[in-house]
Amino acid sequence: IDFRALTYIGNVDENLICPICRVALIDPVDTICDHTFCKDCISQALSHSEACPIDRYPLLRDSPLTRSHKIVMNQLDALLVKCPCCEAPIPRAMLQNHMEKYCKDALVKCPGKSCDEVVKRKLSDKGCLHYDVSCPDCETVCQEIDIGYHREFKCKERQKECEHCGTGILRCKDAEHLEECPDVMAPCKWAEYGCLHEDKRKDLYLHADDCALKSVGPMAEILKKEINILRSEVRYLNEKNQGQDRRIKFLESGAKDSDRHLDCVDIPAHSPPNIPESASAEPLDSTNEYLLSLIEAQETRISQLSAAMTELEAKQTMMLFNETIPIKNELTDMRSSQQVVSMHVRWLLNFRRQENQRRFGTGGAPGPSGGGSDAAGSGADGPLPRRLSDSMRDLITKL
Repeated sequence: IDFRALTYIGNVDENLICPICRVALIDPVDTICDHTFCKDCISQALSHSEACPIDRYPLLRDSPLTRSHKIVMNQLDALLVKCPCCEAPIPRAMLQNHMEKYCKDALVKCPGKSCDEVVKRKLSDKGCLHYDVSCPDCETVCQEIDIGYHREFKCKERQKECEHCGTGILRCKDAEHLEECPDVMAPCKWAEYGCLHEDKRKDLYLHADDCALKSVGPMAEILKKEINILRSEVRYLNEKNQGQDRRIKFLESGAKDSDRHLDCVDIPAHSPPNIPESASAEPLDSTNEYLLSLIEAQETRISQLSAAMTELEAKQTMMLFNETIPIKNELTDMRSSQQVVSMHVRWLLNFRRQENQRRFGTGGAPGPSGGGSDAAGSGADGPLPRRLSDSMRDLITKL
């Protein structure tokens, strides 16, 4: 695979681009000046000039090149690329394996024993296709493997006119066109449930409202889907039961082998012969049974981990709930205290404002005589009345 010719899906991070070839790094290595290049690119660059291509730092041809960090390798392996054959999005690290084993459009050796040609993997089960045939449209001789391409692109008689709608179509696509042609006679969509009406495909919508099965058909579709779901569930349960049966047979065969070993040790040589076991109790392949036991152990472990995670999540939720309740109570107390303090501050401000107004209003008014001022002085020398703020402070102290 030519990794430099691959088409990447999405934008590739600039830090993953080789400064020399300007594509995603391939087999990246780091220089002593801490720059990253493709191994082939930096080797070829040093063969022409013994200096770093970026900062011109002196580098010898035999300078040590270290493999890039694992994080860089993982990022490069995770890049999505289009498969050169089927254009499916594949991680770059899995592309080689995909093309060698799974890609349906990848070229593989022809299955013919005496044929050295290659075919697509999806055609390999049809046997050797490298033999001459005649095109059914123009009588041109070509190989069977190329007949499809010839009829679609090269054949001079590839075009024809549809006998129903008059549209120009490819002869090799005639069957596909008949499935969509608007002038072909087609049955009602509820024909599988008993409707016998047929009409041109473009006029079937006129029959949809008058069909006697228009209310039964959707219900039948729902029942059909449910039946398919039940069938898949039954198939899954059957496979599970078969696995359990294999496990039971394996355990039974192991128990019988151990019993037979004990009998051979304790019973003398003239003991009666053993009765042959039934075919159903024969031990299965040890490799398969070992894999089966590993799978069952992993399933048990996964179930335990799921239960532990559920229990841990419940504990964490309860812990958070218990920790947030006191915080909520404290916030409520702080809000109430703030409201009380705000009320006291407003009351004190109003009281101070009234006291200032009363003081300034009394001091500015002229007295009628000296006696009045004496009386005022004597009144000022008397005990002052208890302020409301003192009463409120006592009330707060009691609370």
